[in-house]
Amino acid sequence: MQDYTLTISEKSNKALALLNYLRTLDFVEITKTNDWWDELSQENKNAIQQGIYDLDNGNIHTDEEVRKNIRQRILNAKSNHKY
Repeated sequence: MQDYTLTISEKSNKALALLNYLRTLDFVEITKTNDWWDELSQENKNAIQQGIYDLDNGNIHTDEEVRKNIRQRILNAKSNHKY
């Protein structure tokens, strides 16, 4: 037996009519799922969109740059700390 996945958006009357028809068929099982994007908080969506914007506009840093920056911050913090 083969299983198939069919993605149907409920945004149109034709899609809803098709879903209703499929529900009448005894060999069709319909399981409604949500897109993971729809379950994210607005804050998370904004962060992802900002990341995509940054990538598209070249606002990126290599792993080496980030590590070097963190290392320098730690060294600066140690040298500025008074015992």
